[in-house]
Amino acid sequence: MEKLQKEFAYLDGMWLRKEQLIQLAMNVGSYPLAEHYLCALLADAVAKGRRDVLLDVNKVREHYGVKAIPLGEDDLEDDEDLNGKSRHNADDEQARKLYLAMSREKRLEVLQSSMNILITDYHLFIYARHWLAIFMVVRDRLVGESLNQTSFLSLASEITPDCLPVKLRMSENTMKNFSREISDVDRGEVYYRMKRNPQQQLCDTFWDIVKETILTNK
Repeated sequence: MEKLQKEFAYLDGMWLRKEQLIQLAMNVGSYPLAEHYLCALLADAVAKGRRDVLLDVNKVREHYGVKAIPLGEDDLEDDEDLNGKSRHNADDEQARKLYLAMSREKRLEVLQSSMNILITDYHLFIYARHWLAIFMVVRDRLVGESLNQTSFLSLASEITPDCLPVKLRMSENTMKNFSREISDVDRGEVYYRMKRNPQQQLCDTFWDIVKETILTNK
């Protein structure tokens, strides 16, 4: 129960991850309906003293064309790493160094495990184009420009969970659509510094999973 209360939020008799609540709010179709999920999210944030949730709530409000909740300047400065502009800290760097020191087999094991967690525990990977988020996380957080789209096609086939439906699996056609997702102003930028990353939530979630997998098994 303690773990549920720490990592999940309570809604209508169920314990849900924050990411699941946000996704439900995004997909419900209208802001009045989305408020049901946002209220649960905010109540959980108040109980746990988490200011960063306001940024997630504002993303949902923006999605529906609703004015954002004003944030104080102190909040914006203190939580700069939460708004997508500066998301690189000591744990990120340590995870990257540990990953690069691994054998190829161990790296694949980390990514395979992380993909399984993402697919099993989160309702975020719902379109084949979401492989773009996986590509950007591995490139921008772990290996750099040595990973291109051609080499990623091979990597994706090795880390695809067995449970992933065929329609969600990576293919050459999937890769061709990557460029359509990123605006010209963000081309060549790492995903966590993009002005508009259409898959930011998925990128952040997957990186958190990968990082935890690396650091807890070092």
